Amino acid sequence: MNQLSKTVLTLLVAAASIGASSSVYAETQLTGCAAKRESIRSELRQAQEQGLSDKVAGLTRALDEVNAHCRDNVLVERHNKKIVKAQAKVSQTERSLRLAQEANKEPKKIAKLEGKLEKAKAELAALQAQQP
Repeated sequence: MNQLSKTVLTLLVAAASIGASSSVYAETQLTGCAAKRESIRSELRQAQEQGLSDKVAGLTRALDEVNAHCRDNVLVERHNKKIVKAQAKVSQTERSLRLAQEANKEPKKIAKLEGKLEKAKAELAALQAQQP
């Protein structure tokens, strides 16, 4: 078998396994530690198929760490803390904007605060949309 055939075969196998794993993932919608494990396992399979021994070693260590230390309740707690922090940032930015508007600050300053508020709201929305 020539090098081109081997490459094509490898790509087909990789594409098939990626498609199969993504369809399984879409059906089950893993969350928390299970999602982390599956993500690492998927990367690990790809690295093994590509013969990347250093990456395989690193991903194996990462998987061992997740198996040993990952707890769903801790992930949820961290995620909730991030949401609370983002909500506080939105509130603080809204307050700063309101004070600037009441004090008739420069339009440039108000526009800057409006941009900052939109960014903070987008970050909060992204966090709220994520599952820990």
